[in-house]
Amino acid sequence: DWTKGRSFCPSTGLDSDESYEGVSEASFKDAQFDCSSHRNNGSVPNKNGIKKHRTSLPAPMFSRNTVSVWSILKKCIGLELSKITMPIAFNEPLSFLQRMTEYMDHTYLINKACSLSDSIERMQAVAAFAVSAVASQWDRTGKPFNPLLGETYELVREEQGFRLISEQVSHHPPVSAFHAEGLAGDFAFHGSIYPKLKFWGKSVEAEPKGTITLEIIKYGNKKRN
Repeated sequence: DWTKGRSFCPSTGLDSDESYEGVSEASFKDAQFDCSSHRNNGSVPNKNGIKKHRTSLPAPMFSRNTVSVWSILKKCIGLELSKITMPIAFNEPLSFLQRMTEYMDHTYLINKACSLSDSIERMQAVAAFAVSAVASQWDRTGKPFNPLLGETYELVREEQGFRLISEQVSHHPPVSAFHAEGLAGDFAFHGSIYPKLKFWGKSVEAEPKGTITLEIIKYGNKKRN
């Protein structure tokens, strides 16, 4: 364990043995915000009572440009990234359970598949949905936080016609499970994910494991990935 015998700053999470020029406790505190003025549980009702989901985080993200990535990763060669203690600067402000809900960003493709009577066209819509989750990964280098065992996350999006619940069902190895369904009862989307990532110095080995199933109730179809 490369963390043994090392000390870390409690405010920034950075290794105190390394030099991170330009990164200070003050710069991290600058990214904090007044919770009382932003406490809206992710949505704000307008005067008509309609919920509006936020489109950006309420706190600004500090720059990672002043943090030496190599000074950290050179100690992690051959290790699984899920077992590496990284500075908090490399984390996104959300857990992996929330990150999984991004599969549902393009739910309209499932709705389209449910409305198609031709099985070939239905498969095309499902295939498009299967790869649509990649779109949200563009230009993202942050790592979501690892969920706690038993942690859950629930999401309901009336305007997109679905609800979802996810749970961390295992800690060693880390396994995240989710179940989503259409509010109209027209589809069910569920699965479990156990990603394995290893860093080899010059490359990163990604081995996505798990099973994801999309059920189109009307036609009794099951599409498994």
